[in-house]
Amino acid sequence: MNQPGTEVETGDAGFDAYTAALESGDTPLLGHLVLYSVFDGKVSHNNLKTWFAELGLDEDFLPGELRPIDAFEKVTGPDGVRLTYALDDPAADWRTIQRRNMLSTKATLMIRHVRRDGEKIVRHVVREVRDEEQTQLDYDPHMADLVFLRDNERDEAGAGDLRIVPDQTSIAALPEGEQLRVRELLGEVENLYRHRCAFMTGDKLRTVVRNYIEHLNPIRVRPTGGVYFVHRQHADTLGALRALVSRFGAKSSLTRVPLPDQEEMREMVIGAFTTKASDDLNKLAREIAEAQATGANSTVIQKLYGRFQDLQAATAEHSSLLSTSLDDTDSALNLVKAQLGSLLASGSGDDEDDEDD
Repeated sequence: MNQPGTEVETGDAGFDAYTAALESGDTPLLGHLVLYSVFDGKVSHNNLKTWFAELGLDEDFLPGELRPIDAFEKVTGPDGVRLTYALDDPAADWRTIQRRNMLSTKATLMIRHVRRDGEKIVRHVVREVRDEEQTQLDYDPHMADLVFLRDNERDEAGAGDLRIVPDQTSIAALPEGEQLRVRELLGEVENLYRHRCAFMTGDKLRTVVRNYIEHLNPIRVRPTGGVYFVHRQHADTLGALRALVSRFGAKSSLTRVPLPDQEEMREMVIGAFTTKASDDLNKLAREIAEAQATGANSTVIQKLYGRFQDLQAATAEHSSLLSTSLDDTDSALNLVKAQLGSLLASGSGDDEDDEDD
């Protein structure tokens, strides 16, 4: 129980206080666990470039400029806009009908590619109707044209704009409720396209953050990613990244959990690294064996050797930073190195030099 008059810090303020206490020197800091969540917001490329400069982040990790053609491809592509509704009640939410196990003929408005050339990309909005038993299909192939008109007079790659041309005759032939759903879909295409032309997607921003963190040679604490250990030498960079993500808005956040330099913490981090390194080395060993069996060319061999060098460098760095010997990983590295030596000495690798490490 807290003493009277004592306030307990929570949330980011609590983590900052904990970090400050560790970094004060009273308790040695091993590094940080880093986890982040990034969502769609309203971050332009200019926003991101300005923030990188203000926070002293490396601009090599900035993504490319937003391109209208990419926005069009995303919104009208296979994973783009589509709309499903009950034919007898177009205004009802289809997911609600599914949850209640109510049988209903469904209609789906979807986008299908038609053609592409140097002037434009054309896609159609189509209407598909299936009965309850999914045995019959009706198909209206043309409810609207979605056209990306290329602007070939501009220097920027991917320049152009969206043009939506409803097929008024086909739409007018539908019941009023369905007409509203068609216009709803066309409005969503327009709005999403304009948004993606102006603002970066959550996926793109997530990639920026992930690439920057992975550049710091972290250790993945969770095999699937998303939680990393980053050594204390990168504390300032992590602070800048945290400030960057906080500016994304939409509840995006990056959290640094400081780890004290204690045996239990070291064992967790070392265990995560050796497990990941072992998996990577086993995979590399299998690919080397396959390359030997198939007589791979020098380009393939050098890529394998480059991956080996990256793993070797990571092992050396983490061994030094964690002040420990990663004997199991070193042994596995030696075995893979022997495989590579054999491969480099084979006929397919005669023109490549086997560097000593």
